[in-house]
Amino acid sequence: MPRAAATLPPVRQRPAPTRIDVDWAGVTAPVRPEGVDDAGAMALPPDPAVAGWYRLGAAPSSPEGTVVIAAHVDAVGYGTGPFAHLQDVPDGTTVTLTDAAGAATRWRITSVSMLEKQGLPWASVFRDHGPRQLVLVTCGGAFDTTTRHYESNLVITADPA
Repeated sequence: MPRAAATLPPVRQRPAPTRIDVDWAGVTAPVRPEGVDDAGAMALPPDPAVAGWYRLGAAPSSPEGTVVIAAHVDAVGYGTGPFAHLQDVPDGTTVTLTDAAGAATRWRITSVSMLEKQGLPWASVFRDHGPRQLVLVTCGGAFDTTTRHYESNLVITADPA
């Protein structure tokens, strides 16, 4: 039986987001690609002024899946970051992601929720299929001085505008 070399079509790399702007809150931050940390959680830039994009999920120009952008609300040595201003952002607010190619995708916020970290439905957040969606995540709620962590996460969901 003759053998033939198998060739796969090239994987289309989508440009990474490099900037986020949230109209109502005056939030603007650079965005850099992130993966997972040693504990298996999404890695974040240490500086809360810089947001992280979950590079293993959907990109802003992906035809489906969830684009996840997260940042620390604050950090020792850095102070408070721009995501600290998102807890009161109203539904309908426009979020703009600009990618490395200079293309902008616009999203409209559909929900703002403060959720206990223990019960967060992470599987529904980190998905690369299904309807296009943007999810912004930061810490919030009460700060546990023993663990030195916030007890909740602010989770903001947005649909394409």
